This record gives sequence, structure tokens and C-alpha cells, in this order.
Amino acid sequence: MIILDLEWNSGYDKTPLEEILQIGAVRLDGLGGPIRDTFCIFVRPCVHRKLNRTAKALPELRAALDSPYDFPTAMAAFAKWCGEDRVFADWGGDDFAVLKQNCEFWKVPCPRPAQLIDLQAAFSVKAGTNQGVALFRAVEYCGIPAPFTFHNALNDAVYTALLTDWIDQETLDFLALPKEIRRLNNHLPFPPQPNRCVGGLRSVQSALNSRGCRRHLCPLCGEGAWVRRWYAGENCYYADFRCKKHGSFVCRLTLRETETGHLLGQVEIPEVTPALLQKFDAAIRTGAIPCKPTPRKKRRYPRQSASARSKTEVGS
Repeated sequence: MIILDLEWNSGYDKTPLEEILQIGAVRLDGLGGPIRDTFCIFVRPCVHRKLNRTAKALPELRAALDSPYDFPTAMAAFAKWCGEDRVFADWGGDDFAVLKQNCEFWKVPCPRPAQLIDLQAAFSVKAGTNQGVALFRAVEYCGIPAPFTFHNALNDAVYTALLTDWIDQETLDFLALPKEIRRLNNHLPFPPQPNRCVGGLRSVQSALNSRGCRRHLCPLCGEGAWVRRWYAGENCYYADFRCKKHGSFVCRLTLRETETGHLLGQVEIPEVTPALLQKFDAAIRTGAIPCKPTPRKKRRYPRQSASARSKTEVGS
């Protein structure tokens, strides 16, 4: 596993490039393992004429400005150091995307990862928060000594490597699930919910768009919520809806054709089980089917004639 960290400059011109100023990386055998090797190289900026405020505050900026290496040279050295390793990790999920962007700009080969791991997201799951935790906050939270300055790519990669001791494979497997499943509140049991029938549906898409199929109530507090997209499963459709207080739940829609040629829909909020999650996961990976809300028909009242209005006014 290679943990990558970058420092870059966005610039103020029209060139859409996060120009890399430093590449830092460490090699581990796995989560929580010892650091086997390190890599660090500073890159001389050649694209943007000015530095943004973040880049100006980098503690090792002078090393980048005086570096004899341009990006293609630095990237060739980094690719050679990576060797056959194809599992990459970073803190925040942005570093490898920036590395790929620079490789495309300079037209040089970029490593093709077999797996990309966002260690910040994994740490947030372990810490029980939905927000991204800054690297220095995570180091402070875990009581890791911090003798080296932050915002140095190699130092930050080392700190990230030490934080992998708090992350396990189960957390990474959880992050590999689609976000619709990750946000389900499986730890909140709820009583069995009655099924609802929705009739008079002319087509599958009209069923998915209908208010009767899209409108659901939280099984814990009864708060109303709407389905925004469906996923086609085996002989049914799945979706998730969110209660502001209790989080997300999964619902299932089953359709059958009636003798009149219309569709009859049965909507249910099933109990979340491993078998249900497996089917929901398979449905999500087939792609989303967006809903188009059907507008309510305005109730029209018959217009009164002038004589009728005058009689009404006189009577009142």
C-alpha cells in the first residue's frame, strides 16, 4: 500500500491546473503496518505565474521554487519508486485525482491503481462523524506525537500512515458499499409497516413518478419524505428516502398488471436484513432511474355568471 500526499498551487490565471509543488509518499505492507520506505520530491512550478494564499503559506515553499525538477522528471522518479504497487491511499480522496490531472496536462503516464482508499472517510466512520476530520485534528484526537510540521507532503503522508492503525478492513469494506446503503440507519429497529396499494398506473415510469409510490412516512415518527430515484431489482424496484430526524430507510415497489391492462403497485418498507441489503446493492449497481414529480391537478370551480354573482352579493 502506498499512501500519497501532495502540495499544490491553484494559481489565479485561466489554466485549469492544480500545479503540484511536492510529492510525498510512504509504503506500508497494510493497515497499521510499519513504514517500509518513503519518497519525497519537490517540483518547480512552471505553469502558474502567481501563488495562491495556501501555496504561499507552505513551510517548504522555497524548496519547491529552487527545485531542479519539473513535473515530468519528478513523476518519472515517483512511478519508478512505486514499482508494482497498485493500492493507493490518501487523506481526503483528492490527491490522486490531482496527480492524474497533472499527468494529463504534461502528457506523461500515470499509475493505474487497483484500489483507491480515502483514509479520511474511513477515519470519520470510525470516529462516528459524518464530517471530514482534518489531518492535524485526527492526529491530535489519537494522541500521536507531532514533532514534524504539517502541510509538508512527506510529513503528512507519515502522519496518515500512523493513523491507519485506527482503521480496520471492515471499515474499508463498508466504504466500498454504495452511499445509499451506507446512509441507511440499520441500527434503528422499527415495528412492521403496513403495505400500501397504488392502482390505476398506466406504465412503469408513471408508477415510479406517481405520488402514491414516491411518498413515504418515517416508520419511527411518521414524518413524510419523498423518493427521488429508483433502482431496478429482480421483479421489483428499490429506493431510499430520508427522515430529517431518523435518517434513511429503504422501500420496495412491486408492480403487477391487472385485467384492464393497468398496473397495480404495492409499496412496502421492509425490515433491513443482510439479504435485503444484498439485493438493494445489486439494484443500485444497475443504475438509477430518476423520478419526475407529477404535478397536482388544480381543482377548477365553475365560473359564475354576472347575474349569479349579483344575487350572491345581495343575499350576503
